[in-house]
Amino acid sequence: MDQTLVNVNESTVAGLGRLARFFGFNDVMGRLYGTLLMSPEPLSLDELASQLKISKGSVSMNMRALERWGMAKEYWMRGERKKYYEAEPDIWQVIRNVLGGRERREVQIALSVLGESVEQLQSAETTLSAEERELAQFYLQRIDDLQAFFNVAQIALETVVGSDATLDFDAVTTIEIR
Repeated sequence: MDQTLVNVNESTVAGLGRLARFFGFNDVMGRLYGTLLMSPEPLSLDELASQLKISKGSVSMNMRALERWGMAKEYWMRGERKKYYEAEPDIWQVIRNVLGGRERREVQIALSVLGESVEQLQSAETTLSAEERELAQFYLQRIDDLQAFFNVAQIALETVVGSDATLDFDAVTTIEIR
């Protein structure tokens, strides 16, 4: 294979490994996803382990995680007993899957915790000294700002995650090899 193609494939796979770490996943998950994404054909666990030079056990464990996140799916090959996988090629769908599962839950937790804090401060107001009430008001002001932020985050997440519309970025940009 041409060295340019090899270099581009390797740098893309490595880049997705680094990007995975940024989003709180492990490097192997990112590299597995990248390897599948850059492969025109579904790959077996053995092929993935060989290409990435990692154990088949690590590949298997991380592939289950990729499946749970909707980043890869099993592909059935007629006459084969091995498991084959292919990447979800729609990056926006991957983002919606991840945001819908993890970030949506975290925003809900943050809003719940902040709401409980407001209730605690309000119920304690009558027992606080004047100085403590002033500090409680300061806390309420800061919590109000945080709640506003997380409410906007929730709306943004719902806009991205809740949308069934597919985003067509081919209309925006196309890379052409000549």
